[in-house]
Amino acid sequence: MSNENTENTATEKTIRTITGLVVSSSMDKTLVIKVERLVQHKKYRKFIRKHTKYYAHDEANEAAEGDLVEIEQRRPLSKLKRWELKRIVRMAPRDGAISPQDTAREIEEDQS
Repeated sequence: MSNENTENTATEKTIRTITGLVVSSSMDKTLVIKVERLVQHKKYRKFIRKHTKYYAHDEANEAAEGDLVEIEQRRPLSKLKRWELKRIVRMAPRDGAISPQDTAREIEEDQS
């Protein structure tokens, strides 16, 4: 009886998400994402940019180089892949294609 209450009140694991820039999308279903962070130097107190590269799974091969994406942590898929593409935050300009932001602006201008 009291066991049921403790099971219902147990908190679920929070899924870790990170936003970064796609550096490479040349592999099939795999992205390389660069995440930058600012770290303060211990002695000089100057802020230094450091980066980490993450390998993420992209099932549909929808992200391209230059996109700003959000990835979430998941079970290991290979030696290096421990992340999965959650969503594309901002798309980089494609080969002559119009970006989604530009199409939204065009629709707003047409309605005006």
